[in-house]
Amino acid sequence: MDSITGNIQQDCIQHFWRKTLIFFLVFLVSWNATKIPYYIQYDYDGDSDYEKGGLAGSINLAYWIDGFESSKLHSPACNFLLVHIAFGSTVLIMMALTMIKTSWRRKYGNYFFTFAILLGVHTLPAAWTMGYSPDGPSTKPFLKYLFTFTCVWCIVAALFGYRTLKNYDKDPVAAEKALAIEYGLITFGAYGAGFAEFTGIASKFMYKMEHGVFKTYPELDPLFGHSFYDILPEKYGMTIFFAWVAIIWFWWPIKLLQPDLNVGEDKAKETEPLNATYGSILG
Repeated sequence: MDSITGNIQQDCIQHFWRKTLIFFLVFLVSWNATKIPYYIQYDYDGDSDYEKGGLAGSINLAYWIDGFESSKLHSPACNFLLVHIAFGSTVLIMMALTMIKTSWRRKYGNYFFTFAILLGVHTLPAAWTMGYSPDGPSTKPFLKYLFTFTCVWCIVAALFGYRTLKNYDKDPVAAEKALAIEYGLITFGAYGAGFAEFTGIASKFMYKMEHGVFKTYPELDPLFGHSFYDILPEKYGMTIFFAWVAIIWFWWPIKLLQPDLNVGEDKAKETEPLNATYGSILG
């Protein structure tokens, strides 16, 4: 195998994995976006059968598939889940964009690491109280420590990212490698809830295949309605979500766009040498 063939094969493999990662990032963001209308309309004091049963994971599937149920959550729909989607989706999409244009890792790194810290800090109370039991230790100690560790991991990786950006000019090659690692660690952590959710969905469908019905989850989480995120009314979470969408998802990208308004002038400059050449030949 010569060097040209080897380079082509290497580039194809890199492009394949790059596009695969972009696909999974966009897929998770799109998947969570389908839940937004259901979280907005959810009211734990509501009258619908679903609302009486308590907020559960994969709320979209509960409306799409008859009989589907999942374990109950203790965090509220707006103050936690909507805000979580806002922060998490932003981090994942920014990662996807850096897979398209690597130079954006440095250019927008401070924003990315700030958003990652917001995601980690906002998720910490929910992670630490997973499996809360008023009568004793956590009923899900492994998940509690795993998700808490993941939050801390994202925060620490973001702090290292700030340091890398600050010292970037001292060794750009090493800095780019460090940024790739820090971006990757944060993205892997941000995707953690997605891994957990899809694993849970698969287990629920396997249960249905074996028993003919979906497993039921009748009991509310003991912290539901009394979590850290319930200190403030849900309207605060909804306000943060819509403000984030308006500013970060719409206004900021539009502001960053810089249309090239000199296309005609550039084209004229490009053709000037050709016109001079043709003129000298014909003249």
